[in-house]
Amino acid sequence: MNIRFENKVALVTGAASGLGLATAKAFAEAGASVALADWNQKEVQAAANNLASKGYKTLAVLCDVSDDAQVEAMVKQTVTTFGRLDAAYNNAGIQNVLAETADSPRDDYDRVMAITDISYRQ
Repeated sequence: MNIRFENKVALVTGAASGLGLATAKAFAEAGASVALADWNQKEVQAAANNLASKGYKTLAVLCDVSDDAQVEAMVKQTVTTFGRLDAAYNNAGIQNVLAETADSPRDDYDRVMAITDISYRQ
């Protein structure tokens, strides 16, 4: 399958490494301008610079997606830079100590949900 994203803008959270970075690269290779967001500023900047050095349009955004104000700023910065936002890949996430949900402390559960459910806050 060959899906193209010319003249589109994609935002990828958790984009400094792993699946997030692979997804950001796939969007870029498909023609999209890509905002790469992550809490690790050094790594997300390096990832964005690497893609930009290959001719892709990128933006590195420092963002802790568990913070509503940072999420709002991330989206605003993306739209301000590229003029629009067409796709978001909400990849950021964390893993706490493995336990049955019923046995997890409420604070751990709330933290995991705050990071993985950013789409519900938009």
